[in-house]
Amino acid sequence: MKPRLLDYLACPLCQGTLELETTAGTAGEVMEGNLRCQQCRHDFPIRRGIPRLLPPELSREKRRTAAAFGHEWQHFVELHPQYRDQFLDWIYPLEPDFFRDKVVLDAGCGIGRHAYLASEFGAKDVIAMDLSAAVETAYENIGHLETAHVIQADIYAPPFRRSDDGGPFDFIYSIGVLHHLPDPEGGFHSLVRYLTPGGTIFGWVYGHENNGIVHYVINPLRTRVTSHLPPALLRVLSWPLALVTHGAVKGIYRPLRGTPVFRFLPSHDYLLSLAAFNFRHNYSIVFDHLVAPTAFYFRRAEFESWFAREGLDSVELSWRNQNSWRGRGQRRALSPSPSGGGQGAGTSR
Repeated sequence: MKPRLLDYLACPLCQGTLELETTAGTAGEVMEGNLRCQQCRHDFPIRRGIPRLLPPELSREKRRTAAAFGHEWQHFVELHPQYRDQFLDWIYPLEPDFFRDKVVLDAGCGIGRHAYLASEFGAKDVIAMDLSAAVETAYENIGHLETAHVIQADIYAPPFRRSDDGGPFDFIYSIGVLHHLPDPEGGFHSLVRYLTPGGTIFGWVYGHENNGIVHYVINPLRTRVTSHLPPALLRVLSWPLALVTHGAVKGIYRPLRGTPVFRFLPSHDYLLSLAAFNFRHNYSIVFDHLVAPTAFYFRRAEFESWFAREGLDSVELSWRNQNSWRGRGQRRALSPSPSGGGQGAGTSR
């Protein structure tokens, strides 16, 4: 943990000020220590360079989800070169210049692959947050970056400073996470509170539309069988399924792209997108679809309603690979004061 991370943090339980106590590390990186709330006196440990800012109790559903994805992201740890283009596709139409000089929150960071790119794109600071043990991998991947920080925390109780006007973040994104929460819209609402006036939030979620294979094959298998298996066993069982999937995207979908036959293939746009990756990545995708204890699939109108209920401006939704939704909205900027001296926070929204 870099000591200046304290500029953004607050107690997740009471919003009190946190005081840093260091037991091991250097002036630039605290490896072991403690964060103590000056208001409620609760202690939050820093272990292996990562502040553990978790509530005292987590629901069984949260614990199961954290265990599943913690296992996944401590096994599939690689940063593939294709992740840059994939990230930009996920957050389309945003471009790398959008990140410059912004304070950014990666809500559900996994191995830190998106936070790595946000830092590379020129963000002032990027905080990568995850509930699971994936933070261990994220810290290995991005902890050395000057503008990147990793914390273990709950989306429903973000440990950040906040005023009536909002929180410290110019940009918050959550990719592939909200649909695995017990209350997805509640998680979205929780994050919006930490935007600066004029700040942008971006989400990518599974779509209900055009996902017949998921609804009738994968979901019944996941909910009844695979999500109840030990993750290590499921990883073994996923391997032959991954082999078949990888063979199909490389040997069928990619060669038939651009032909009349292609549009008749199931989930053609989505599966074609996997043809750019190696077997290791596609293995992780198969495992990911089978391991999750919770997964929701949203219609466009339902996802769009989240932005409306938050009163967000400049809302824009688009269909990704014809099977998922990406959306962004902007928190309303502060109105100028009667004297003309007030203005919304930030410079480049």
